Amino acid sequence: MRPGLATAAAAPPAPARALLRPARALVLSPRALLRPARALLLSACVLLLPACAPPDADRGFTPGGGAEPAAATVAGTPARPPGTEAITAAPGLTVEIEWPDEPDPVRSAAIKAFARDFTAQWRAVGTSGGDRSYVKGIDPESSAYQDAVTWVREFLDDRRSARGVAKLYALRVPAMVGRGAEVYGCVDVTGVRLTDQEGTALARQPAWLKRPRAVYLQTAGLGRGDDGVWRIRLYRHADYPDELAKECQR
Repeated sequence: MRPGLATAAAAPPAPARALLRPARALVLSPRALLRPARALLLSACVLLLPACAPPDADRGFTPGGGAEPAAATVAGTPARPPGTEAITAAPGLTVEIEWPDEPDPVRSAAIKAFARDFTAQWRAVGTSGGDRSYVKGIDPESSAYQDAVTWVREFLDDRRSARGVAKLYALRVPAMVGRGAEVYGCVDVTGVRLTDQEGTALARQPAWLKRPRAVYLQTAGLGRGDDGVWRIRLYRHADYPDELAKECQR
């Protein structure tokens, strides 16, 4: 999810960045649906876990650099190597992901699930709702599911799409216990422009696509099902001038 679409028109439309989202300074701001990222840890513990492990103090937050390597690696499928990957979400719309150096396969899987859903939601926007793969990465019984569906629908209802480059970086897992995990990621949408469904940029672009609001922290609480798949259950985000959002500036 992302900040809501603070509309580019006189009367604000409504996309959203819930965390994953800027809410449209919108008519019905999706931002109103989400709480600040600072509340995520407690919320994630309550919704996902019987008890919560403390954040990893040794995995320092490094905007653009991701988490530091873990001391030990769990045997199994190797984690994805670090580096930048550009994914075409739709014609003219790219998601650029900076994968961290995370050797732990369990944490790496949670990060991948977070990034995959981030990309899939933009794909839904860029294809005018034609691609609905984003729902596969979210628990259908969770608040995150409704948040994501609402965010995409707002674009469709307003006949809006997007072009440009959305960046996701400094990905990390600050807390994990049992089948629950938190994932943090910095988002930069300064390279994204709202368009009509034919791809023509709107004359007026919303404030959430401009600095400082276009750079923010997206967080998610995920749960791992019996099938071993991580699915998002809770979204939160921190906007500028929140200190967490400021840490994403670079």
